[in-house]
Amino acid sequence: MQLLSKNILNLPTQTSKKVNKKLISAILLLALSFGLKAQRTATIYGSVFDSTTGKPMDMVNIFVLGTDKQNGVTTNATGEFTFVITAGIDIEIAFSYSGYKRHTQVFNLKAGEKRNVKIMLAEDKISLPDISIKTENYRNEGITKIEPEWAKQTAGPTTGIENIIKSLGEGTSSNNELSSQYSVRGGNYDENLVYVNDIEIFRPFLIRSGQQEGLSFVNTDMVNDVSFSSGGFDAKYGDKMSSVLDIKYRKPTEFAGSLSAGLLGGSAHLEGLIGNKMTYQLGYRYKTTKRLLADKESDVYYNPVFNDIQLYLTYDFNPKTSLAFLGNYAINKYSFKPVMQSQKLGHIDDMYRLDVYFEGQEQDVFNSMFGSLVLSHNPSKKTALKFIVSAFNTNESESYDIQGEYWLKDIQSSADTAGSTVGIGKYIEHARNQLQANIFNIEHKGTRFFDNGNLMWGIKAQYELIADRQKEWKLMDSAGYSIPSLPVIDGGVNEAVPPLLQNVFTSDNRIESVRLSAYLQREWRFFLPFGSLFVNTGIRSQIWNFNNEFLVSPRASISLKPYWKQDIVFRFATGIFQQSPFYREYRGYTGEINYDILSQKSLHVVFSSDWNFSMFHRPFRFLSSIYYKYLWDLIPYTLDNVRIRYSAQNNAVGYATGIDLRLFGQFIEGIDSWITMSVMQTKEDIDGDNKGYLPRPTDQLFTMNISFQDYLPKMPYCRVYLNFGFGSGFPYTPPESVSADNVTMRPEYMRADIAFTFRIKDENSTWAKKNFMKIIKKIWFNVEWFNVFSNQNVISYIWVKDFDNRPYAVPNYLTPSQVNAKLTFEF
Repeated sequence: MQLLSKNILNLPTQTSKKVNKKLISAILLLALSFGLKAQRTATIYGSVFDSTTGKPMDMVNIFVLGTDKQNGVTTNATGEFTFVITAGIDIEIAFSYSGYKRHTQVFNLKAGEKRNVKIMLAEDKISLPDISIKTENYRNEGITKIEPEWAKQTAGPTTGIENIIKSLGEGTSSNNELSSQYSVRGGNYDENLVYVNDIEIFRPFLIRSGQQEGLSFVNTDMVNDVSFSSGGFDAKYGDKMSSVLDIKYRKPTEFAGSLSAGLLGGSAHLEGLIGNKMTYQLGYRYKTTKRLLADKESDVYYNPVFNDIQLYLTYDFNPKTSLAFLGNYAINKYSFKPVMQSQKLGHIDDMYRLDVYFEGQEQDVFNSMFGSLVLSHNPSKKTALKFIVSAFNTNESESYDIQGEYWLKDIQSSADTAGSTVGIGKYIEHARNQLQANIFNIEHKGTRFFDNGNLMWGIKAQYELIADRQKEWKLMDSAGYSIPSLPVIDGGVNEAVPPLLQNVFTSDNRIESVRLSAYLQREWRFFLPFGSLFVNTGIRSQIWNFNNEFLVSPRASISLKPYWKQDIVFRFATGIFQQSPFYREYRGYTGEINYDILSQKSLHVVFSSDWNFSMFHRPFRFLSSIYYKYLWDLIPYTLDNVRIRYSAQNNAVGYATGIDLRLFGQFIEGIDSWITMSVMQTKEDIDGDNKGYLPRPTDQLFTMNISFQDYLPKMPYCRVYLNFGFGSGFPYTPPESVSADNVTMRPEYMRADIAFTFRIKDENSTWAKKNFMKIIKKIWFNVEWFNVFSNQNVISYIWVKDFDNRPYAVPNYLTPSQVNAKLTFEF
């Protein structure tokens, strides 16, 4: 089926010279942008008071809306503050304090102007007292905080929080713009934890390619808080080996909504209050990549349609007790019917063309439902308790019968412009795959607050019922050479015996199991003569009745903020991370179940620093991490597009090591941008193959990501957002390879996306204050240019043979350069 991936056979293979030229052009373009003259500034100063008591408020966060709070300022003990902003444009300033309604105000000051303001913050009476872990600790915990507004502004065909993670998260990488999945420090997609409102989120099982992948669970319109860790995270999080993404949905304080429509889909959401005790958020999303997948040089029909709806409700029984419901229903359909594709391959001195003619089609359906209830009770100011129940159901079916006939022609050495035929073949791919999974959870979490730190605990029971019936195979006939049949003599085929099928995968399983897990975690804060010290220790345990494996995972971290003139935090984290297998891990290459499977295990050692400093009279942050992960009891796997297929055997050891760097700040005053770079190596040694350590499928030596924002000084209503990503190639091995020398690397991945945003209306637009448009707060129009440099990025290969039985790798390309448009209303 990989022959059928998007843009598979449409463009000539790129050369490294072209990549280098485009990379140099991109860097020069960015350098020119970064070299723009600094904007003139103005100053806002004043005081913030409690609207009820009239008392000044200490530690109120003041920042430009849509930017990192760390790049703002806070009020002092008398409620006073001074904040420097860009002059001559509209700047929306937010004043935020826990337990109070956020106050926002738009300023447009002249250069050098100083304005005194008095801000009154009102208590948020509909919300429970905020006794959750304060975000001021995130630097000590090694957490990256992400503003949800960034996800709405970023450029790219895959929008949302995950798109920000790919560029902002330390050690994260993705060489597939069609997928929301990402790799973190050498781990695969199944090694990443995702939580929404303290509940673990699951993704579909049968997805094979980015084209099939629909909407991620997270609805950006409903998000309030986003935290991400690339490794060495606390015991309160789960048992996977790579990363954790922790998302909290917003509890509305007033009526609001949004509506967005574009060429690739749309969304709508409403939120507000029902009485004085109940709040709601309702979100709907629609996505289609039909236009994005369209290929002018091929005759292929795509019809991917993805929909989901989410509802988030909260009800306050009293100031101490509340109940929250979160529900999601997703319907994802993917149909595909190829007719003909043509592809040139090779290089300038050895050029070939592959023509393929198809019959058949593919029809896939991925439907899922999710529901949860969270009862929160705060018996005192020192204690917070949560009781959680949740259920997840997915019904997935994948059906295809596709026949392809190919002609491989030498167009370099042949005098005939049509080329001389050097290979003819035919293949058939068949699948009838169905999977249904039901996952139920019941959980308790608690926190006890002390003056010198917090104590956290939790216990969880998870029941799984998975029914899987799959039948998948491939038949390849390359002029009698690649049929795996029974030979009569050398070079002959026994016609009495039918050809043997390739890539046969069959399963008919029904698995029930129960997992129990628990954690205990304690934090301490110490104020020493040389600096403040933050210590976190914790332990997790789990048991699974499928294999009766009992696991204990200790973890610890220590952070030091010296009393230096520079604001810098040093952190060391270590611990054991043991990932108990889920269904795909204990199901082998041919569909068999390994009932003796064990968890995959890793030891993390992470050193990091977080430095806040000033440059160009503007705030910046520089983060660096160096890490080493020792891995054992690994389950080897193959990775093709986004499909992971495991061996179901714990027969490998390995390691991952690298360094991550990120510079974050206001390269253009008042607007956040960042640059991240990572160097990483991950290898594994499979027992019994006698090949030693070989690169793992996610081994990627170097990645660089740049997210840059700018605006026109005389046109502040026009902004530009640039996302640029570069990554060295992933390893791959030709099929039927028996030598470690055949492991090679795919070409580099490079992509740049630009979005031009025009603000048609905001709350200060005078033309709309006296007509029906006054109910709309903001109107935005986006024009996006995807893959600016028209790079041919390779996601996978298919293999064909000529008459001499020589294999040829035919690349499957990702999306070409395209334009998208989107209109957004906020009210």
